[in-house]
Amino acid sequence: MANRIISLKVDVDTYQGMQKGVPVLLDILGKHGIKATFFLSFGPDNSGKAIYNIFRQKGFLSKMLRTGAPRLYGFKTMLYGTLLPAPFIASSFPLIIEAITKEGNEIGVHAWNHRLWQDHLDELSPEEIRKEFDDSFTAYKKYLSKAPKSTAAPAWYCNRKSLEIQDSLGLDYCSDTRGNTPFYPRIDGKELKTLQIPSNQPCIEEIIGLDGITETDIVNYQITHLKEDIPNIMPIHAEVEGGVYQKYFDEFITKTLTLGFSYKTMNLISEDAKCNKIPTNEITYDHIPGRSSLVSMPAV
Repeated sequence: MANRIISLKVDVDTYQGMQKGVPVLLDILGKHGIKATFFLSFGPDNSGKAIYNIFRQKGFLSKMLRTGAPRLYGFKTMLYGTLLPAPFIASSFPLIIEAITKEGNEIGVHAWNHRLWQDHLDELSPEEIRKEFDDSFTAYKKYLSKAPKSTAAPAWYCNRKSLEIQDSLGLDYCSDTRGNTPFYPRIDGKELKTLQIPSNQPCIEEIIGLDGITETDIVNYQITHLKEDIPNIMPIHAEVEGGVYQKYFDEFITKTLTLGFSYKTMNLISEDAKCNKIPTNEITYDHIPGRSSLVSMPAV
């Protein structure tokens, strides 16, 4: 049984997050002598296309206002793929990819075209989804000289098509869901073989401004919600904790280490989980506090 374990799941969604946020996170992690798992988006940064969700998703605009999106992501990021060309994200920074691995962190695949997956996965054909995997895996192999062993779906959203394709890729685990503990997915009655490690802690963008929570409340809120008997899978965004919330991220690590928490990368969480009996759960979809879009989760 786990005892006070935290695993940092760092999603890199944007060009600015890779360029500016990841080096900041590496400095903080190095300062404390801990490692994290980075899931990189390798293809184009089409973040500006999120603007269309104002018309597609109820609550999207209020979330952007609540979290102060321009301050979090920067105005250039909010224009990429619309008024500004979409630069490639991780593929633009091979030296930063090298720095992540050189310091002993784990790297998995987040996406090729993050915005396309997040907003249109259900509209994509199996061939189009396969191409998203193929393009990101090709980039991963180019910069890391090996095949990836883990993926994490943008916005915690997957479907039968994406899960079936993942099942053919020889992965050790995936992290496409929100939930509690590791499980094997079943969707539409079909059982799949790739382990899911769900995020079981909220990210800052979901917390800030919710129920009156302010910046000064964030760290205490995060700590009071940590679990002591199972690994805490903590979602981090390079654009957020590596940007305007970096001091709170540093404070969170400092306090949790003082409280006796230890840090593990997600591949080690996967190895530990496979030593125990793992349940199989149907995949369902629901809203969680602080998010405007549906997320994938186990039905329990």
